Amino acid sequence: MKISGSVITKQLQKIALAVAGLAIASGQAGAANYEWTFNSGNLSASLGSGIMSYAGASAGLTTFGTTGGGVPNIGGNVASYMHVPAFTSAANGYNLELVNTGPNGGGSYVNNYTMVFDLYIPSPWPMDYMVPFFNTDPANGNDADFYLYGDGEIGIGSGGYSAPGALTPNTWNRVAFVANCSAGTLSYYVNGANVKTRSVSGVDDGTFALYSNLDLGADLRLFNEPTGLYTHELYLNSLAFVDHAMTAGELSTLGGPNAAGILAVPEPSTISIALLGLLAGGAIRKRSVR
Repeated sequence: MKISGSVITKQLQKIALAVAGLAIASGQAGAANYEWTFNSGNLSASLGSGIMSYAGASAGLTTFGTTGGGVPNIGGNVASYMHVPAFTSAANGYNLELVNTGPNGGGSYVNNYTMVFDLYIPSPWPMDYMVPFFNTDPANGNDADFYLYGDGEIGIGSGGYSAPGALTPNTWNRVAFVANCSAGTLSYYVNGANVKTRSVSGVDDGTFALYSNLDLGADLRLFNEPTGLYTHELYLNSLAFVDHAMTAGELSTLGGPNAAGILAVPEPSTISIALLGLLAGGAIRKRSVR
């Protein structure tokens, strides 16, 4: 029997969105994907079993809301966000624990991974290090490992920054950091476009490797650095983590910020996409946990 398109509900469309996102992000078999969209007004994960938790006094400094008014919508659509303050204490920030991510790349730690942020950073932007995206030391005991500089550069280390103006204030942007320590490269993307690829020394298990599920506790710290001086408020709509180095093609497909989340694609318009999502969803539920 031919099924009418009117039978497809919004719930089926959401399933199709999630499955399509997983198909984009799963560049290798067994990859673990995590996402936080803050739709529930807390730190619970919307995809995967990763754990985000408050560090220090961050719970009392963090708020949640929806766009409109002072914070613009994303692509004309209302979106949820977490408001991250300009932390002044090194004890603060957000810890991530990658529950299903083991060592990769042939080393003892997580050497190949991708982090994607949909975020809005209001002006003014002082000419200094101002947004530490993450620190591979979850105790925040050394400098962060990926920064926004006040002229719009993103990166870290000598020769490791994009050109100025890669990011602009008062605009929603999608920022991706891709570590391929096995190949000795770091790549940065803004709205699906590569803005910098650089070489790194130390390869596997070096500076940019992360702790894994074989190590107790958190695996990295978000949005702080140890001095408590070089931080800036921001609004985070979504955060995604994929435990392999995504390709330029995958990140181009993901494109720019989306109110629906990062591991999502534009709203499907046909029943065939929704049914494909349902079938693939069944297969994903049967997949064994690493």
